[in-house]
Amino acid sequence: MTTLSQCMECGGLVSFQASQCPRCSSRYPLGVKCIVCCQVLKRSEALKITKEYGGANNSISVKFFHHSCYNQVSQLRMGRSRTSCPTCKYSIEFDTSSSINCSNCGQRITTHLQDPSFAPCCYCGFRLNKNLEVAVKQVSRPFLEGWVTETLYAHKICYTKERQDQEKRAEQKERLEKERIARTRSANLREKQLSRTQETLFLSIFLGLAIGIIIGGLGGVIAHFSFGFASSWQVAGLLGFFGVSILSIVAVLIFSIFE
Repeated sequence: MTTLSQCMECGGLVSFQASQCPRCSSRYPLGVKCIVCCQVLKRSEALKITKEYGGANNSISVKFFHHSCYNQVSQLRMGRSRTSCPTCKYSIEFDTSSSINCSNCGQRITTHLQDPSFAPCCYCGFRLNKNLEVAVKQVSRPFLEGWVTETLYAHKICYTKERQDQEKRAEQKERLEKERIARTRSANLREKQLSRTQETLFLSIFLGLAIGIIIGGLGGVIAHFSFGFASSWQVAGLLGFFGVSILSIVAVLIFSIFE
């Protein structure tokens, strides 16, 4: 059964699967989500930012913002920040650096920005300074002929409770997947070890019997006629066969253990 909801633009009933409101012709009857705070708002009240990416895919990125949210995240682009002089209260805008001089009174001000970063926010895409923001997670990516681990940062306003819960669920899912892979590898390793043990046992028995027949049995018969070993050549052959076979099997098993 299709669920109905109110169109955010005109208030009329509209299906959740509708791509356009039949009354006001809005293409976003259920509203749009602000990329910063994740709240749903009317399309007519949202700021739309479109960015085209070249290349073979020629993809287009479309993001919606509250005007207030856009103003907050766009002010920190290219790593710039603002402060006020503690002496003359003059407002100062500066690039990321560990200290600056007030252009009004000359007072030297420590900014505590020893580790600047011009990486973009992993959610809204605007540039930020990681000392002013929050670290979201660490990810691995290919670099040259190997892999490197880097930290993804976001604006504090963009790192909403909804996204924090999503990251926790993704982290838990990744941990469970790693545990599943570890269990699968452990089971495969035990299976390979069992198979190898069976192969080694079969090989040791086969070699033991072969060596017992060729060397043990023949040696026992020769020992009977040469030195009078055992009461008959048949008994001497059997004793030689069993003795050499057992020694060969044990030797092969010991060698496989220390291999």
